[in-house]
Amino acid sequence: MRRAARLVLAVSLLSVAVVGTAEALAAPTVTAVPANAGKGWPVSGAKGVIDLAARGYVEEEYLMSGRANTYEQVGSWTSDGKWNMRVATSDNPYTTRIVVVRPTDPARFSGTVVAEWLNVSFGVDIPVDFSQSYQHFLRSGHIYVGVTAQKGGADKLKSLDPGRYGAVNISADTLSYDIFSQAAEAVRAYPRLLGGRAADVVLGTGHSQSALRLTTYANAVQPVHEAYDGLMLHGRAALAAPIGDGLIGALSAKIRTDLRDPVFILQAETDVVFSSSVRQDTALVRTWEVAGTAHADQYGLDLYNAANARDKAINDGAATYCDKPVNSMTFRYAENAAFHHLDRWARGGAAPPTASPITMLLGLIIVRDADQNALGGLRLPDLDTPIAAHAPNNSGGNVPGACGLLGTTTPFTPDRLRQLYPDHATYVAKFVEAANRALNAGYLLRPDYDEAVARARAANVPPS
Repeated sequence: MRRAARLVLAVSLLSVAVVGTAEALAAPTVTAVPANAGKGWPVSGAKGVIDLAARGYVEEEYLMSGRANTYEQVGSWTSDGKWNMRVATSDNPYTTRIVVVRPTDPARFSGTVVAEWLNVSFGVDIPVDFSQSYQHFLRSGHIYVGVTAQKGGADKLKSLDPGRYGAVNISADTLSYDIFSQAAEAVRAYPRLLGGRAADVVLGTGHSQSALRLTTYANAVQPVHEAYDGLMLHGRAALAAPIGDGLIGALSAKIRTDLRDPVFILQAETDVVFSSSVRQDTALVRTWEVAGTAHADQYGLDLYNAANARDKAINDGAATYCDKPVNSMTFRYAENAAFHHLDRWARGGAAPPTASPITMLLGLIIVRDADQNALGGLRLPDLDTPIAAHAPNNSGGNVPGACGLLGTTTPFTPDRLRQLYPDHATYVAKFVEAANRALNAGYLLRPDYDEAVARARAANVPPS
């Protein structure tokens, strides 16, 4: 729904979703961070990792300052997500940073802004959704905004580069919900952030612990402020984050069905064991479970390792590794398609296609084929013409907790490949057939289809 139309509903929504008095959402102030401030680049940014200039893009960083409310739960928060809250404290000052990646030529801007609640599970901002879908954003002309919404991320910025981030201060995670809302308000209020253009659609996204906070955001905050035109919850569990202090909120939380803006839930295999109890597909909630994928994967890890080597945020910049090869399934293809559909949906277009859930026993055990690949779910061509077994978890490694989320890829033996594909032409034909199915179903975009098919044609399968 367009912003103007949503504002007409603000007064009635306040009485429905909030008990007590809520203040109108105010735009924060934004100040450009000089490119050469501190060490000379944004922490967790693109410098030395992605060549934005070659793609006609530029990365800019801003300090965002304002005053935020904190909230508290009112009544019982039941699993249907129809939650009430009220303002607990107001006028809390904060200063954070936002990273803006926009076309150098403003005329290329599509009108769509994707704002990511940066993940701080490992003590530093990680732009997970940008790392998966930056190619889609850039080729589509979208603008990306990374938001440091939580205290852990803000504190790490100051420790890594005090010369650049000395003014950054988030006193508590309880401010995070208003900070994320105000980031959307800043995007709308200050066209200079977008190269002088106005946004048509602002989408909010977040992965893992950020998705848990966005679950609470969707159910308790979005109905009030309606700051976002659509939300992407990537890699969520059944539970939600607290609205106030603490580590855990509601233990079981579907997305409320009376929202006026769409919500897309995008899950990997690692996630479905922890979220099968809250599966849902409704008029404005869509869930995709992508078979063969892990909570995080090699594609994203390659970008993170490069940024970490530069920033030295974890393990003094050492690359993250695990006992076994990390999952290399092409989750990014499904995420690109999901963002494409969410953008269209938020603009009033058709809802995304549905996808079968991953096949499970008792909601706890994933059912697998003889090669140990999952059955059911959204199926990408790399899984429907497999050359490896793809699992959702790994072990060991040098970053505690990371490898359990990174998954594994175990290549098939040469004999197994020859059983499946007697010759290369057979492999390519089967791959193209699978790619056509995914393309026609809406799970694969044309640029990713072309990349995937070219990869299959160049692959040494079966081994020569």
